[in-house]
Amino acid sequence: MAAKNAKKSNKGYSDVLIGLQYGDEGKARIVDMIAKDYDVIARFNGGANAGHTIETKDGGKVALNQVPSGIFYPGKTLYVGSGCVVNVEKLALEIEKLKNIKGAKIDLSKRLRISCQASVIQPHHLLIDAETGKTIGTTKNGIGPCYADKALRMDGDRLLNIKLGDLLDDPQLYFKKIKENYLAVCGKYGVKSTPNEVQELVAKMESFFNRVKEYIEPDTLFLEKKVQKGARVLFEGAQSIMLDITKGSVPYVTSSNTVTAAAYVGGDLSPSYHRKTIGVAKAIMSRVGNGPFASEFGGDRSEKYCMAVNDNGMSKYPQAIEAKYDIEKLLSSGDYFDIGVALRVMSYEYGTVSARPRRVGMFDLVQLKYAILMNGVNELMINKCDMLNVFARTKRGVLPIVDGYKLDGKEIDYVPGTAQSYYNVKADISYKKCFKDDISSVRKFAKLPKELQSLIKEIEKFCGCKIAGVGVGPERDQFVRI
Repeated sequence: MAAKNAKKSNKGYSDVLIGLQYGDEGKARIVDMIAKDYDVIARFNGGANAGHTIETKDGGKVALNQVPSGIFYPGKTLYVGSGCVVNVEKLALEIEKLKNIKGAKIDLSKRLRISCQASVIQPHHLLIDAETGKTIGTTKNGIGPCYADKALRMDGDRLLNIKLGDLLDDPQLYFKKIKENYLAVCGKYGVKSTPNEVQELVAKMESFFNRVKEYIEPDTLFLEKKVQKGARVLFEGAQSIMLDITKGSVPYVTSSNTVTAAAYVGGDLSPSYHRKTIGVAKAIMSRVGNGPFASEFGGDRSEKYCMAVNDNGMSKYPQAIEAKYDIEKLLSSGDYFDIGVALRVMSYEYGTVSARPRRVGMFDLVQLKYAILMNGVNELMINKCDMLNVFARTKRGVLPIVDGYKLDGKEIDYVPGTAQSYYNVKADISYKKCFKDDISSVRKFAKLPKELQSLIKEIEKFCGCKIAGVGVGPERDQFVRI
């Protein structure tokens, strides 16, 4: 009865912010913008494969991989939930990097808390990823193998899933198990490693663990207690819902659940505190790696181009090469593939972690509506609306929007449940009037071009969700609240 009464008197709540497309929608930018309204910024899934880029106070940029966004708000608690997987070396280096940001003086010692139930990315996970992750284009951060071991639990008498709390409880025992796991995988893949090399590898990992163990939270009710006392929590999703391990187009997905509901499993909080879901999309869509992408400029030709690598495994067409292309020539060619290349260069669509060229596509309203319905999105934010004026420079001078799907000749109003079916989808494209204005200095909805105002209203009607704001440029203040 006491617990029930505590819930009734509780003033805290939690909101969930997720990406609604294939990633890189600018989630961290929105988190950074609204973080002042919350007490805790929390991560509930993913690991060092998630690259969130936010601006520093002096206009610089910092890429976050495992630390939650909201770092520039000194009073905010940053929480990494049990649904995440942690690379202790990369985490230690990331914390060190944040300490040394010019003019920022970011001290995480009393702010960052990491669930003791979060799984540890071990050396053998990195080895497995390097050996097996080529086909689906993983970031080779060991994320998939770590989540796989979380499900497998044991291999014979070897413990596969080791948590941060295990390393706190008995580092000697569990680092020994980490060594055993690495040796077993070396044997499986025929990787030669001397005893000294293995010992140095594990000792290095232990050294980095000692640098981050102060941040590990042993209280499994840490977040629950904070919210009971009135704390307001913002969960930020890593990756995006179209890459969800269950709902996405397997195998071209991430290794964790990215949907709204996953926030309360991996974020260590009761769903009874949920208030609303904020969805983030971008007007120029992109995708890293292989997989279905119905609105892609250039279709499978673009996919092959973006995934092409040279003999050393690096991209054949990195940003340095594409930056030399004649943008105006590409835009005026009338070829959607060329338009996609031009948009990628102009909007810097290259992977934050992987540095791979992102595949670029037109705004897909069918996919967006699906994502909104599946996640109960209450508010929609759309970034990169400033890039829509680029279409005025194309041969047709109109804005292409996907507003229908056909599968096997029949209209469908959903995203297919398999990769093969989604690859077979034919997108219906409608063409909207395009504005030429530079909107980067606009801060009020009424000042936006009439064409963009009309498009925003059409999107709201099509998707059944209120648009709460649009990005009009990459800078922190280049945003219009609606």
